[in-house]
Amino acid sequence: MSTLTIPTTPVTSKSAESTTELHNSLLKIAKSDASYENPIGGAEGLISFNGYYALNNTGAFLTVDTNLLVKNGEVTPHVSLIYSADGTSSEVYHLTGPNRDFESVNWNENILIAKATSNSNVPSFTLDFTREDNSQEITASLKGKITNEQSKTPVNIQGITYNNPIPMAMYAGTYYEDKGKGDKILKIGTDNTLEYNYTNIGGDGGHLQEVDVFIYNLNMYVFSFSTLDGLFNYSIIMGTSANGGKVCNDLFSLKNTKLSIPRSLQMVKTVEKMPVSGTNMASEQLAKFSGFYELSSGESAFLSIEGEYKAKSDGSKEYTVTLGVSEVGSNSTLYTFDDTMTFEKSGESWVLTIPSSKSNEDVLKVTFTRKYEKAYPNSGSYYGSVISISGSYNGTSFTGNTLLNVVPLMGFAGAPLKLNQTSNEIIVIKSSSEVEYNGVSYKNLTVVPLMYIVGFIDNSGNEVVLSLGTDGGKGNTCITTVSKIKEVNGKPQATPINVEVYTAIPEGDSGAPKH
Repeated sequence: MSTLTIPTTPVTSKSAESTTELHNSLLKIAKSDASYENPIGGAEGLISFNGYYALNNTGAFLTVDTNLLVKNGEVTPHVSLIYSADGTSSEVYHLTGPNRDFESVNWNENILIAKATSNSNVPSFTLDFTREDNSQEITASLKGKITNEQSKTPVNIQGITYNNPIPMAMYAGTYYEDKGKGDKILKIGTDNTLEYNYTNIGGDGGHLQEVDVFIYNLNMYVFSFSTLDGLFNYSIIMGTSANGGKVCNDLFSLKNTKLSIPRSLQMVKTVEKMPVSGTNMASEQLAKFSGFYELSSGESAFLSIEGEYKAKSDGSKEYTVTLGVSEVGSNSTLYTFDDTMTFEKSGESWVLTIPSSKSNEDVLKVTFTRKYEKAYPNSGSYYGSVISISGSYNGTSFTGNTLLNVVPLMGFAGAPLKLNQTSNEIIVIKSSSEVEYNGVSYKNLTVVPLMYIVGFIDNSGNEVVLSLGTDGGKGNTCITTVSKIKEVNGKPQATPINVEVYTAIPEGDSGAPKH
């Protein structure tokens, strides 16, 4: 397992390899001068419960899927419900837009009532959402009924989600290639603006240009846009890491081809790694507070926490937590939680302490409290943080919060993931420490819950990295990268030899108009 080369930036999912059918149709709507039909209006509160809800039947799910249509800084939410009763088929039902599937959509005290037209093939939904305390990493739950308008037979459902919508503004900043040391490629504003360096190809100069129209997906934190001539499609998959701070995978593709070119971008330019002394048994508890915390102490200041565990064949787990701290955003200091540090419960909160070896003052002291609080009010009424912090770093006090939430490996369990509808090649998440891959069970795993990544060495000695997520009507999705490992200057280097995409419902509904 020591040879695993888990990536530090988001791994491209199939939904981001090219602008999806749905995003193509939404881009056309956004570019149009016509007014957006059937806006979300008074039901806007539903967006705060955006996410993938695993239901009580194995493989079944319901997703509240929100895409933000942005034109010249003006934001219009396009909201859909995606429902699968059994994990083998799915349907997308639009709550807003010109192809709205419902006669009426109402929201009152966290209850959604979406009423379909009588005798239509579209069911009616009555869904009651509840904000959870996040103590088990669950952010929200739902219960309700889905009624077929022809038979009038209701189906009762209940489910949970680990997801939480993330505003574009959380990723605000300028992103560079070459591990932060290359050219400017991307700039995200706090005012719903996006700039991109279209003319930088192969690291050759160029300059930032405003992107007038784009789509941002709240489930997978993906920006989608195209060139004015429509020749190139772009997908920017956002993420964070302890090492790179705010990071992203920038992928552009030529329209109507399978040619896609990815590259990794990040904000942090320089990283200072601090020495490590042994391990700490409290790492498992600290890992539950993984996230990206923007700090009040300075513009672009952050605390980025990334936990991972190595599962062993006997079922035991060994946790490691890394912490990146930055006072300015462009450089950071990287710590590994070790035996010189403490993480202790204090009432309803937890306190992390990194002591100084040179004085009586602590280098870093942070108090973590799980609670849902409204956040980013200038970006919309539907955002909230899941953990709040207060503390000090090198004598400077700060407060902060994170909207990101870890997703346990079992959050992707349910229906097997398949290459295609009839494939015998499958992936099954069997437990938090066991994955079945093409008929073979693997128990020696490296798991990064905040990044939805699992890695292991297969029976052929190759590295296999599973990047998990969701893809609309296809449900749970996994891009699988198989690489050969070789030593280069004493360090393992992965050379991909195969990349494949597995989904729960390979032929699931894309959500694009069917006419």
